[in-house]
Amino acid sequence: MNRAIQEESNGFTLIELVLVLVLMGLIAGLTLPFVVSTLDRIKLQSEVRQLVSAIQFTRSEAVSRKTLFTFNVDINNNNYWLAIPKEEEVTQTKPIDETVKVMDYQRADETLTEGAFEILFYPRGNSSGGTIRFKSIDDKDEKNIYAVTIDPITGKPKIAILAE
Repeated sequence: MNRAIQEESNGFTLIELVLVLVLMGLIAGLTLPFVVSTLDRIKLQSEVRQLVSAIQFTRSEAVSRKTLFTFNVDINNNNYWLAIPKEEEVTQTKPIDETVKVMDYQRADETLTEGAFEILFYPRGNSSGGTIRFKSIDDKDEKNIYAVTIDPITGKPKIAILAE
């Protein structure tokens, strides 16, 4: 008689399935903004590291070729290139990722927020120095700002994260 009263339950009810889907949707909706901001931060960090590599390459080429090299950045067009002024040789212009913006370039008493600038690298490894600041285009609060400071004596770049 007990067998007749017990029902076979071999699966989930429709209500249980719908409830699980709703919970998964809520969790996805709550985590999506965090994931997007993390991806922007990673993209910014990656682009800054790539630019630092280009700066290091410029310095090493100036030392190995024993001639003046320049690292040039166009803030308005968001791109950069290397040049050898003595030989009037210019490398291919490389774009900076569209999600990353060059905020400004600071050197001594001057700050450039538009136009183009150049950082000179001399045959002994020293440079004209300065600081380039980068941020993500979508970062309205300017929470993630990266500063690349080029030491004028050694010519070596250093990355710093600024919290403003």
